[in-house]
Amino acid sequence: MLNRRQFLQCSAALSLSSLAWAVPPLRLAYFETYSPLSFRGEAGMQGILVELFDELLGKRLGQTLVHQGYPWVRAQSLVQHGEQDAMCTVATPERLSYARAAQESVLDMPIRVFVRADSPRLADLQAVQNLAQLRALDPEVLSYVGNGWAKEKLAGMRVDWGGTFADSLRKLKAGRGEVMVENALTMQYTLKQLDPERRVLMLNNDLERSRFQLLISLRSTHLGLLPAFDEALRRYKREPGYAQLFERYGIRL
Repeated sequence: MLNRRQFLQCSAALSLSSLAWAVPPLRLAYFETYSPLSFRGEAGMQGILVELFDELLGKRLGQTLVHQGYPWVRAQSLVQHGEQDAMCTVATPERLSYARAAQESVLDMPIRVFVRADSPRLADLQAVQNLAQLRALDPEVLSYVGNGWAKEKLAGMRVDWGGTFADSLRKLKAGRGEVMVENALTMQYTLKQLDPERRVLMLNNDLERSRFQLLISLRSTHLGLLPAFDEALRRYKREPGYAQLFERYGIRL
């Protein structure tokens, strides 16, 4: 029979065990068709972001992770309402109203103009060096639902918001729009898959840079992870493995 001291020790151990089991997994929501950053593969969500979070949040910070892909609008809504814990994207003012951003960016990507090679305004577009100059030309821009960066930066311009990221690129190839204004990383990767004929050109000038950050919902129990994540990410960026992760997807930083 247990004496009082043994009983209390056992009770404490059981309580700690219960608390450990009660820690919920960190649920990450992704744009499901945003290669090479995040995309749905045969084994579930794959891509640069998935591997990076497995390394940092999973391996280094000891978190149990659940990776889920959705249409981009739905992914953001789930984080907003606390049904998913986090996502990785540009920290726009709208998103910061319901999520907190890590200080360190996961990656910084140049924003460039993409245009058909036979565009009658190719020379004019090649001369564009910033968003103000692009706005002055007033091209018909193709984008996709849920693109928060474009919603903020291209406000007032003629933007077709129909379909997905890949749908917009197909429209550009078909001449059903004049330009796309996107990050060079995902567009270069997607062009290799969807435009082997090279009908679409990436212009040389960086209009600005897009910072992708980990955003954790204000309703999440994991908000306290952000300082540790920032430190782990800073260390990872100094290691060869960070650049090697991108190189596995054919991208040199």
